[in-house]
Amino acid sequence: MKKRKIKFFTREDKVGFLFVLPFIIGGVFFFLKPMIDSIKYSFHKISFGESGIQLTAVGMENYKTALFGDADFFKSLTTFGWTVALEVVVIMFFSMFVAVLLNQKFLGRLFFRTTMFLPVIFGADVILEYYLLHSADQSSSLKNVESIFGATVIKTPEFLSELIDGFGVLSPAILEVTQYASNIFDLVWEVGLQIVLFTIGLQAIPSYLYEVCVLEGATKWETFWKITFPILSPTILLCLIYTLIDKFNSDNEIMRMIGGNMRTLIHYACAQTWLYTLLILIIVLIVYRIVAKHVVYLD
Repeated sequence: MKKRKIKFFTREDKVGFLFVLPFIIGGVFFFLKPMIDSIKYSFHKISFGESGIQLTAVGMENYKTALFGDADFFKSLTTFGWTVALEVVVIMFFSMFVAVLLNQKFLGRLFFRTTMFLPVIFGADVILEYYLLHSADQSSSLKNVESIFGATVIKTPEFLSELIDGFGVLSPAILEVTQYASNIFDLVWEVGLQIVLFTIGLQAIPSYLYEVCVLEGATKWETFWKITFPILSPTILLCLIYTLIDKFNSDNEIMRMIGGNMRTLIHYACAQTWLYTLLILIIVLIVYRIVAKHVVYLD
């Protein structure tokens, strides 16, 4: 009797492996060695002599300095952590709200969907980088416009603040509102992928569930919290983890601080990098463990 051979890899697995093979090769040859070197450097002090790079073992000294001896780095970590938490909440609510609206049937839905999906089509990071790089070049032309109209161009929160201050109603709360209002452009360009994922998740919900809700006399509000939100929970978890990693990976004060230290204190910058990486992993793991307990999967 012939023994049946067990296939460990199906044809689909092999095709998938073929697609990710370039990333595996790139990771092994261009990422793995620098990563190991950065870990080694973080436990040493680097100096440059006639014979080249000289390493002096210092143990956990670089990590202790970053956590307890560098007040600016620790303060930046805590401040940026709270900023990320607030921005992630805003992005999640805004993207889900827009996706629910775009999932409704109304005139011009295709146009609005295309508009909100533009960051995904063209690449939000590329567009924002282009915008930031050319903002300085446009400053001279903006000044010409200001001289013609005799007013500040609407491109910073200061314009809204000055406008509201002219009515005598300026307050700290309104300053916060104007700050968020000025960031609407950036927000729209950051939520493109989340809106796409939420829209796909909404369209995957079986229509018969909504029909049952109508027959039972459930309101729109009850239908959303009893049907839409629970079934959408896997997509919420996916978008939440993606948004967290994306925000931590964006240009921020901590990344600039580490980049500055890379020029003179490579060993210390490596220690800061791994502390920052460890913080990201801990936060992502905690969020995943908490949210994953409430995720509902349709059988």
